[in-house]
Amino acid sequence: MSTMSQRSHLTKSEAWSVVGRIWKSFLKTGSAGQRTGQGRRRATTSNEDRYLVLTARRHRNMKATLLQQHLRYATGTTV
Repeated sequence: MSTMSQRSHLTKSEAWSVVGRIWKSFLKTGSAGQRTGQGRRRATTSNEDRYLVLTARRHRNMKATLLQQHLRYATGTTV
């Protein structure tokens, strides 16, 4: 088990550091929300997601690799 999963709270200095970083961001940008464009880019569109869900519901015991192949043949998208 890693130390992050064992610890359930921040120390006072860590908490003040987080608050300070958020406050500095707010003063700079006028917002404390998450920045847009952060994180991994999506591999599928919302239409492709719906296609995957529909196919998975129709074929309940289909494995993920087979679903992946169906999507690639139908749309050309590699996941």
